[in-house]
Amino acid sequence: MEKKKGRGAGGVAIGGVAALAVVAALLGSGKLGFGSGLGLGNPAEATEKEDAVVETVEQETPTEAAQADGIEIRVQGREYNYQNVSYGNAEHPLEELLELLEELPKDTRINLVVEDNATKNAVDELEGSLQAAGFRDIHK
Repeated sequence: MEKKKGRGAGGVAIGGVAALAVVAALLGSGKLGFGSGLGLGNPAEATEKEDAVVETVEQETPTEAAQADGIEIRVQGREYNYQNVSYGNAEHPLEELLELLEELPKDTRINLVVEDNATKNAVDELEGSLQAAGFRDIHK
């Protein structure tokens, strides 16, 4: 029987060294996304990032927003949703919503959006509370 000739340990070692040389060359050239500094950072880039401009976005106050088109309160079940907060529950009672609305002029248009699952008692309670607080321009 004849022995098959294979690569042996020498062939595997040479292949491994060649693969490491390719990886090292790619790392050094920045082709693998690590950059030439191997991710250690560049002090010049750090100061550029520190000097970046931060833009501040001002939000409208409830009074400014109400003067434009009025406000919208959604009645869902037994709760009232105003500015992405649900009122009429243990965490945010209806009184908290009414205190927030006290900042608005009394002639502010209030649009009540009554969802299908809204209870009649919830709608009546909100409408009555708004009227008692002095709001007259209420629309359903």
